[in-house]
Amino acid sequence: MKSFLKIFSLLSVAFACTACDDNTAMIGMEIMPDGTTEAEPKTFPIETKTVVVDAVLANTSTCYLGCVVDPELQVRTTSDFLAQFHIPENFSLPKKEKMITNEHGEVIMDSCDIRIYFEEYYGDSLATMKMRVRELSREKIMEEGVQYYTNLNPQDFLGNNPAVDKSLTYAIKDLSRPDNETSGTTYYRQVAIKLDSTYAQRIANLYYSNPEYFKNSYQFIHHVCPGFYFEHTGGLGSMLTTAMMGMNLYFRYHTTTNEGNDTIVDGMQRLAATEEVIQNTRITNNYPDALKPEEINKNPYTFLKTPASLFTEINIPLTELIAGTHYNDSISQAKLSIRRFEKTNETKYPMAQPSTLLLIRKDKVKDFFEQGLLPDSKTSFLATWSTTAKVYQFANIAKMLTDMKNELDANAGVTKEDDEATRTAKYEAWLENADPDWNKLMLIPVKADYTTTPSYYGQTINSLRSVRHELGLSSTKLEGGKDNPLNLEVIYTRKSAK
Repeated sequence: MKSFLKIFSLLSVAFACTACDDNTAMIGMEIMPDGTTEAEPKTFPIETKTVVVDAVLANTSTCYLGCVVDPELQVRTTSDFLAQFHIPENFSLPKKEKMITNEHGEVIMDSCDIRIYFEEYYGDSLATMKMRVRELSREKIMEEGVQYYTNLNPQDFLGNNPAVDKSLTYAIKDLSRPDNETSGTTYYRQVAIKLDSTYAQRIANLYYSNPEYFKNSYQFIHHVCPGFYFEHTGGLGSMLTTAMMGMNLYFRYHTTTNEGNDTIVDGMQRLAATEEVIQNTRITNNYPDALKPEEINKNPYTFLKTPASLFTEINIPLTELIAGTHYNDSISQAKLSIRRFEKTNETKYPMAQPSTLLLIRKDKVKDFFEQGLLPDSKTSFLATWSTTAKVYQFANIAKMLTDMKNELDANAGVTKEDDEATRTAKYEAWLENADPDWNKLMLIPVKADYTTTPSYYGQTINSLRSVRHELGLSSTKLEGGKDNPLNLEVIYTRKSAK
């Protein structure tokens, strides 16, 4: 039975949405017809399916290293990365005449190492892992402005005889130190890669002979050190997350004490892998037979998995939404709530479930990430998992549906003067050759970064700064899938006949 509500009831619904999603509140009210208005709620079933994703944009400020198996989905994920190092503005070595030199007057560098610092990890801290570190080629530089994806081929950036080629084993837990040192909050976990002193010697020689190479990161990367490939080569059971790496140069030099006496002291200069330069994560996923593309959508649910693995596609039945009398109605509210299945299997190392999802039109995904866009509440929306309602809720996607309707009319040549039969014929003719993704949306796990600032009244204001693909480990099952449609709750408004 249709239930027609008074306009104040619709206002109450729209007002309630402001608490759900600040970005979409009241959008429906902006497109309601003027005058006395009636509203009609209606629910539509929408189909969803899982999409296997080969690769996503690899730009990140956080890198991942290791190999693990998802205990629930049994997907084996391997991750390693390529990273450049940044020259800080204050980078300098002591004057050459103050450095310790050999009998030939050449500067002596004592040693060099790279340290991968990390706080977060997944899996078994005692698992033995293997890594190979190689310097990249100065003939094949990772360049700014190029969009690299997680299926990039490291061989494209490696030469035949890299200046650094080192293999080592490591574990998350440093067994060389006592527990009371490594288990405290003051200890910063790290993996140290010791390089030959000749590598530091080469950097020092270039510093004194070609100081222009050290003026900025571009010159340093193109003439001194193009970066390194940190490759996972063996081991299973852990994956570390690093947002900070340093390359340290150690040396000795002459100076004077406070009393004016000559002395020799130890020195160290550090270069860091930061957001000012490129860090690219490479990811490979091996799927069990049950998750192969030809099998995955036989399930009464869909999947989300990161990194670069499984997304959920949503099919909007737009022609049904605007059929009949609804063609001339305004869509004032459209709410989509998606529940997930809680993990039930007991495991020693449970994998996290995605916390933030991006809902976006499928044909907008590439540009959204490559151009570093933010959700606009028109073609893209964010939702975080509600621990109280137990849903990912997109409170109002009415503007998106209205824009899709307008685009459909323009593409099919439909005008307001057309009757129902004419509109239907035009739609059917256009749909025969239309892009099959024209009415598809994608649900994508993302990492949303915020800038926090205090307001005039002392409150905390969180401003969305960036949205990137989630490259950390996560997985979940969502309501939907084969023969199990989701519900799209729509409220139409129209001018009252009275």
